Amino acid sequence: MQAAGLRPAPIPARLRLEDLPDQSRAAVLDLYRGLGGLLEYPVLRPGSWDLAYAGVLVELDEDMHFNRYRAATLETPFASSLPWATDYREFAAMHERRSGTGGRRWTNPSAERMFGPADPHWMFEGNGAPRWKQRALYDAMKDAAASAGIVRLSRISVHDRIDRVLVEDHLRGRASIAPDRLRAFVERRTHQAEVPRTGAPATAS
Repeated sequence: MQAAGLRPAPIPARLRLEDLPDQSRAAVLDLYRGLGGLLEYPVLRPGSWDLAYAGVLVELDEDMHFNRYRAATLETPFASSLPWATDYREFAAMHERRSGTGGRRWTNPSAERMFGPADPHWMFEGNGAPRWKQRALYDAMKDAAASAGIVRLSRISVHDRIDRVLVEDHLRGRASIAPDRLRAFVERRTHQAEVPRTGAPATAS
């Protein structure tokens, strides 16, 4: 990215629910309940933004981000028109088995406080995978911030192809993507909010 001329920038503060406008906040809470959330007033704490450059934040999404719960978040009105939504729904359907169950991928105490106890691995008839749900919800919060114009966001997946080169292969040094082509892809994947909102703590400008 730097070779393509993007200048690194400080990573903004971590997104919190109170940073979102009322409508987006309500949509995220509805999504939480739709995923099986148990708490009336959940404390939602997404992790840090992945990468920050002048004018844009970039989220690099690995295998764990693609499953049925993430697909559900991309059907919400605020997410359905985001430039990554269509591809990400396809990746979620194609690559769910790579979301994994090892370590704390399937569940952890924090996720179970939010969604209840986990089902056995690869069982979805009951509570399914609380950690998968938590991760999908936190991705959706960042999507909501982009949709509301709080941040200028681009998402790239390890499953994306740029000039027929798989991004995962590029990251692992098995193939190479030209910097200018990578930048062009990032720009195509950047959401351009119609009505930017100012003064929020998580901003890339």
